Amino acid sequence: MRSMTEMIEINAGTPLNRNQRWNSFLAIGMVFVMLFFGLSLRAGNLNATQQFEDLEAGVRAQIPVGWLLDNNSSEYIFRVQDPDALPFKTLMQVSVMTVGPDATPNTILDILNIQRAPRLSNYQELSRTDMFLRDDEAKRMTYAYTEFERNPFQSSVPLVIQGIDVVVLRPGEAVIITYREERTVFEDNRYRFENLLATVEIF
Repeated sequence: MRSMTEMIEINAGTPLNRNQRWNSFLAIGMVFVMLFFGLSLRAGNLNATQQFEDLEAGVRAQIPVGWLLDNNSSEYIFRVQDPDALPFKTLMQVSVMTVGPDATPNTILDILNIQRAPRLSNYQELSRTDMFLRDDEAKRMTYAYTEFERNPFQSSVPLVIQGIDVVVLRPGEAVIITYREERTVFEDNRYRFENLLATVEIF
């Protein structure tokens, strides 16, 4: 009686017939299809959005599904954060500031800089550019600051946080749309903010 090793060697040296070859190709093809389907499903879940609407504030937007939503603050209309993002939870928010008739987007950004400088470590403005939000003139500002871990048992290495503010005016108010992210992944995740800008409605 042949040993198991001999049988394996004989089978290994036996060429596959046509059906076996087709079955092998089919199995390999199915693996690639399943991998592609799984990656597509994952990407779809990561980019899935849901509608947020505040009729009283006059704001409607698409926000990421599964993010932590807070719309119970007097400081902003809504804020969403990615619970899975580490070490800094990606943040997007829409807030409103009461302004006078002579206000401009530039003056609002100046006010934000004055307010943040004493509160945020190493805060600095990086750039300021003109843009349009829908048909309205707006101003876009990027900035950066450092943030330290608040938990004393965690690493004390500071994080560099980069942010964007887009300011657009409506009668008596300035609407401020904000994005903040840890600098090393800022550009990778900025598309979420661009999606928010593309869908936000101010009425």
